[in-house]
Amino acid sequence: MPPTTTTMQTPTPLQNGESADSAYWWRTSGHDLSNMMLEAGYPDEVQRQFLTYYRETLCPRLGQQPSAKSAKSGLGWDGSPFEYSFELKSSSSSESVRFGVDFGNLSPPDGDDSGPLDMTNTQKVVDSLAGRTVGFDDTWYRSLVKFFDQSHNSKSKQLELVSKAGHQTSIVLGFDLYSKPSSKPDTLPFMGKVYFPPCHYAAAKGLNRWDAIYQAVQQLPDITSFPNVLKSLDIISEYLASKPDNWKDGARYLATDFVAPGKARLKIYLRYPGESFEEIWDYYTLGGRIPAMDSDKALFRDLIALTGPGIEHGGTNSDLHYTNFRRKMTCIYFSLSPDNSTPAPKIGIYPANFAANDEIIAKGLDSWLQKYNWPVPSKSIEDQMKSVFTQRSLDEKTGLFSFICLGRKEDPTKKDLSMQIYLTPELFATPRV
Repeated sequence: MPPTTTTMQTPTPLQNGESADSAYWWRTSGHDLSNMMLEAGYPDEVQRQFLTYYRETLCPRLGQQPSAKSAKSGLGWDGSPFEYSFELKSSSSSESVRFGVDFGNLSPPDGDDSGPLDMTNTQKVVDSLAGRTVGFDDTWYRSLVKFFDQSHNSKSKQLELVSKAGHQTSIVLGFDLYSKPSSKPDTLPFMGKVYFPPCHYAAAKGLNRWDAIYQAVQQLPDITSFPNVLKSLDIISEYLASKPDNWKDGARYLATDFVAPGKARLKIYLRYPGESFEEIWDYYTLGGRIPAMDSDKALFRDLIALTGPGIEHGGTNSDLHYTNFRRKMTCIYFSLSPDNSTPAPKIGIYPANFAANDEIIAKGLDSWLQKYNWPVPSKSIEDQMKSVFTQRSLDEKTGLFSFICLGRKEDPTKKDLSMQIYLTPELFATPRV
């Protein structure tokens, strides 16, 4: 049984049958997630239920700990197979914890001849969710695996696709942790999600990445029963048709939830290839196709200014074409729901492009939350970050903060906003022992 979060700061001994590699992931990522749950005020029973599952089921599936021979995940900027996040809401002072993880075989043991796009580990984790999460349904997941999966190709062909994509991540699993314990002993306190990068499929078929996502949605079982989803998809497609081709190749993920079609959303993540705030805003509204957004514009502009600052607010103007390996482009996200005929949008900025260190970003977030009177948690973002990541100081460099997303949660007609603060644990850039 994992220790409670109050003792996670001290390395814990190996459990019976636990490998040194599995223990490494528990001491690092388990430490981080435990601290995040503690900072977000999760009840002890939720922490116990989740951390037990995490240590016993997920850590053994993460493979060998990072080494110089490890392949890089496409998830974290440094190749880390994790991305954590805190979620805040304009309508509530509650805070929630979420994370995504790449279970691809980044450090295969000697003699392992499986290809880089092998999904065996991922499937075993999905199997562990069946019957243990509320409303679990993998109908759309199975359809999308069949569509995107390239692991049937020869190892040499898989390596070729990985080279074209720039990474070997073929699938990412997400976990949204609930704030209340499960009422049934065997039910896990989170909702599962899945993210499919379209890059390997697009490379194999000679398509741009947006067209790969568009085709994947069109072939989903019973998708014609959800005309609002298809209408929202076409609104995005119509907008992209008016843009240069590289905008379509900015399609990053197609995601959905492990719940039944009709309850599941489809989520599309795209990268904006420029650096103009007005173009970012135009993308967010899909050229005005998503109405009633102007009241939010100042909030987004200030978020960029306070956490960067952005180039239009006094930041540096160097390396705007993102040639530095730590730089990533602005992310535009759209949620497609059966209940709404237009997508619900978000903008994800990458403040490390311009900020000097993580402390500046944390202070900027706190200033923004105070300026716009959000019902913030009891501790500042800066103090929470210092409590979660104890391996280095925030003022040392950038790297812990990745994307900061802000936008409409599910219904584009409602003005309530949510913010996701995405974090990278730097396990490859700064390995922990």
